[in-house]
Amino acid sequence: MKHSPEFNDIIMSLDELISACGQERQWVIELIEENIIEYDVPEREQFTGYQLTTVRRASRLSRDFEASVPAIGLILELLDEIEQLRQLKRQLDMQAPVIEVTIDQLK
Repeated sequence: MKHSPEFNDIIMSLDELISACGQERQWVIELIEENIIEYDVPEREQFTGYQLTTVRRASRLSRDFEASVPAIGLILELLDEIEQLRQLKRQLDMQAPVIEVTIDQLK
């Protein structure tokens, strides 16, 4: 999902990301290995606010639904797809002409 620039203004290390989300290091590593969170320069291990938001969402899914890491990846993917479809629907709704019909016109 495309994310807005305001999520890119925070840059943190892996340790800072782990601390900010309150999860175990291995759990966050599993998110990276499953490509649930991605980052551009792996050798520098820098993460943005967008990745932090994703990890926190994943953490809530894990806690609330006891979801495994692969299940979290699928759930987040489906939630992103739903949001994209909603955005598309809003765009189409704004473009579609509104036609008002009264009951008398249908007779």
